[in-house]
Amino acid sequence: MSDVWIYGAPGGATGSTARLVAELGFSPHVLEPGGAIRPEGAASRAPSALIVVGASAETCRRLEEDEDLGEVAVLVAVDADQLDQGEGIAVGHELLVQPFTAAELQTRIARARRAVNGTEPGETVRVGSLELNLATYQVTVAGRPVNFTYMEYELLKFLATHAGRVFSREALLSRVWGYDYYGGARTVDVHVRRLRAKLGQEHAGRIKTVRSVGYRWEGD
Repeated sequence: MSDVWIYGAPGGATGSTARLVAELGFSPHVLEPGGAIRPEGAASRAPSALIVVGASAETCRRLEEDEDLGEVAVLVAVDADQLDQGEGIAVGHELLVQPFTAAELQTRIARARRAVNGTEPGETVRVGSLELNLATYQVTVAGRPVNFTYMEYELLKFLATHAGRVFSREALLSRVWGYDYYGGARTVDVHVRRLRAKLGQEHAGRIKTVRSVGYRWEGD
C-alpha cells in the first residue's frame, strides 16, 4: 500500500484527513508539526503525497529543504478562516479547503502528482469502450464514469499500458505499489478481483490470470 504522510495536530481535521486517505487505498502516517519529518521506521522511498493540515509555513519550508522529497506532491489543507494565511504557504502546492470529500482529495492528489511528474493533459488509453484518462485519473466504460480507489486505478493503468505482458504478483507489487512486499500476494489478488467487478462483463475478462505466474492485460 502506497504511503501518504500527513502533518498536523492529532485528531480533528488531521484525523479526518487520515480517514479519507485510508478510504482512497493509501496508508496514512500522521506526523506532528515540528516533529520528525519522516515516519519512524519509514523506508527510504518517498511517499505518494504529503499533506500539511493547517497553516504551517515552517512544515512546508522543512519539506522543501528535504532533497529526497523535492519531487513529491505537496497539498496544504486549510479551513475557510485560514485562507488568508494559507495563500502564502500554498505557493507551488495544491490548496485544499476543509471540509472536503474523498473524491475531491483523490482528484487533488492526482493533480498535484501531475504537476511534479509532468503528465501531459489529455493523454488517454482506449480499449474498446473502456477509456482511461491518465491526466485526470478518470475511467469511463461506454461513456459512463467508473469509480476506482487510487491503487485500483494505478493497477489498472499499469496493466492497460503494458498490454500483452505477463507480470508476477511480486512484480506488480514492486511496480505499482512501489516497494517490495513481504506479506504475500493477496493484495494483488484482492485488487484484481475488485477491478474485474467494477469493469463489468465486457472488460473484466481483459485481466487474464496466467496460472502459476501472475496476470496479463489483453487489449484489442
